[in-house]
Amino acid sequence: MKQAILVQCHKNPKQVNLLLDALDDPNLDIYVHIDKKSNIGSEIKTGKQIHILPDEYRVDVGWAVFSQVEATLNLMRYAAAWGEYGHYLLCSGQDYPLVKASELSDFLNKNADFNFVQIWASKKGGGYTNNYDKRTEIYYPYSVLGNTLPKRIAKRALVELTGGYNRTWPIFRRKQLENVDFYFGSQWVCISGEMEKWVEEYIKNHQEFIEFYRHTNCPDESFFQTLLMNSPYKDRRQDYLHYIDWSSGGNSPKNLDVSDIDRMMKSGKLMARKFEDEGVIEILKKRVNDR
Repeated sequence: MKQAILVQCHKNPKQVNLLLDALDDPNLDIYVHIDKKSNIGSEIKTGKQIHILPDEYRVDVGWAVFSQVEATLNLMRYAAAWGEYGHYLLCSGQDYPLVKASELSDFLNKNADFNFVQIWASKKGGGYTNNYDKRTEIYYPYSVLGNTLPKRIAKRALVELTGGYNRTWPIFRRKQLENVDFYFGSQWVCISGEMEKWVEEYIKNHQEFIEFYRHTNCPDESFFQTLLMNSPYKDRRQDYLHYIDWSSGGNSPKNLDVSDIDRMMKSGKLMARKFEDEGVIEILKKRVNDR
């Protein structure tokens, strides 16, 4: 069965095109969402198996807000309208595969029943200073969600007012979704075709789930994890397929360079992110092709 590769991008069209070239395989169809505020569309390559989402599916994507989820859902819906797929693998325009396209397709076909989704421990998990549960425990108005300095200051003030990162005063706890346990992890998921159909059916019948996540901090790092782990497919999960290095600290992963290539290639992962240097990608491309 064919696989759908979903790409979210907003800059570096040459780099995006290197990714699209690397994913060229008759069993992979590629769907590209270009951030609505970006004008790189005319520079992205086209092809029989490359589908650029039309304007009505494009979203103005912000950092750590629901528009990230919206863009992913639009990619999945647009792809599903074109045909049946074994998996939907989400990546960014700053990713690059660590295996040949044919190997990626073969791997997904051999693991047709599995969803590849990272799950972080909830309570004070993952070595982070903040409690992931804080992201869903309180109501975040739109005025504090985003990456501008005023919004970040306002969000930090809200967190402190409601009890800090590692607790929430009962008076500030928002009404939780009924019979839903929350989970967290990387937004770079790969879900099965069966799971994608279940997601669409679930959110069609549970609009409160969508509304809840519109006022959640970093919803892209919880939305699909929570759906999967509350679904009939929760036992069909393996870890996500991306190599990502968070050793630099902060809110963004390290920009990978030549010194990281050996670790990437030995990681057992199928994709790597993130890259800013096309020269590094060219070197990685040769390593992958020479395997």
